[in-house]
Amino acid sequence: MVSIWTCRTCRSVRPGFTATRRLPFSLSFRCTSSKASEDARQLVAVPEERFHELVAAEVSFLATVPVKPVSMRQVMSWCNAGDMVPFIQTEIPKRFALRIRLIETLDGWQDIPELAKLHRRLTRWYRELVLLNYSTQDCGHLIKTLKSIRDEGRDVIGVSASGIYQLHKSKQRDTKFLDRWLDGFLLSRIGTNALFDQFVAIARKEDGGLGRPSGIIDPRCNASKVCEHAAQLSAYLCYQRFGHEPKYIVEDFKAGLTGPQAESPCHFTYIPSYLRYIMCELLKNSFRATLMTSAVEDLSKRPVRIRVCRDEHRVAILVSDEAGGIPFEVGDRIWSYMYGTAAKQGSESPNSAEDLLSGYGVGLPCARLYARYLGGTLSLTSYPGYGTQAHLLLPRIDSEQVEELPECSFHDPI
Repeated sequence: MVSIWTCRTCRSVRPGFTATRRLPFSLSFRCTSSKASEDARQLVAVPEERFHELVAAEVSFLATVPVKPVSMRQVMSWCNAGDMVPFIQTEIPKRFALRIRLIETLDGWQDIPELAKLHRRLTRWYRELVLLNYSTQDCGHLIKTLKSIRDEGRDVIGVSASGIYQLHKSKQRDTKFLDRWLDGFLLSRIGTNALFDQFVAIARKEDGGLGRPSGIIDPRCNASKVCEHAAQLSAYLCYQRFGHEPKYIVEDFKAGLTGPQAESPCHFTYIPSYLRYIMCELLKNSFRATLMTSAVEDLSKRPVRIRVCRDEHRVAILVSDEAGGIPFEVGDRIWSYMYGTAAKQGSESPNSAEDLLSGYGVGLPCARLYARYLGGTLSLTSYPGYGTQAHLLLPRIDSEQVEELPECSFHDPI
């Protein structure tokens, strides 16, 4: 049996009540009716099966409530973790409910182990969040919970890609539909994780946070330096795998000036970890392709070029290689999750240098999502027989910018 609070005023427990922690497997629902009061509650016992039904009903309800997007003005106004607590308490459960319901819209999801695993995890994480005691003064327990969820969810990309691929094989669902589904599912994950990471970053060190005033946003993100670091990491992985590494050149360009600006690196307000992720995915592809199509003595003649360009409004990064290009018949398959390593081989985290170079095999579509999240775009142009160019266009984050969230309908998931 499970004990829950019910309201004597409305005589019901329904989705939309706010939950606070009492005891394990106990929910305290606070009625939002103006007629209810703290004295108008009574403790009732319900079977555990009924308890799970109530949680499922609340998830279904919350999934229909529009998720509130966050503007950069709001993010930058949160000077400490306590300022973020009300938003975390009210908005994050809705984002988990949305992803739970997205899985439930897929016909046959219960028969796919990976999707069933994701559903169980998300439901458990949702329960942990709504049962939590929220305090604007003591954020330690909330930080611990968010860190635990983030750590456990590190393999979500691989698990979800593999699950959707298995669903595609067994149910013969349309590839474009499933790719759009994964785009929406993972875009929602990016937004949730961004808020988690921002909360932990601005929280006090004594509470388990990082104590960074601006959080994960760097008001003076050095795009050129981030590109250089991404190139160094990708080159190191190539050396571990092939025994040698490609040559690369990072150059800065600025509107109104001619030629590379060696003494004028590009600074703009952005999330450095997101830019680093995008650049690593692009450079791993270019570096690997260059090494596989070039003799060692020719590497210096075929450097991968990284050009960081900017004006007052945007930053544009061009990555170009001479690795033979992508055949035209491949087409948009480069943006599909159905052809990646994770989809076909499972969801284990990459460990070897070869695995790390290919990642989950879904790096390009995921990199495009990270660009989209803050209003950017990522595209590729192939020149078969010559090489490939990747075009990354990022708006400078300003106070009015709003995160992009998936547009979801439960009749047509994405």
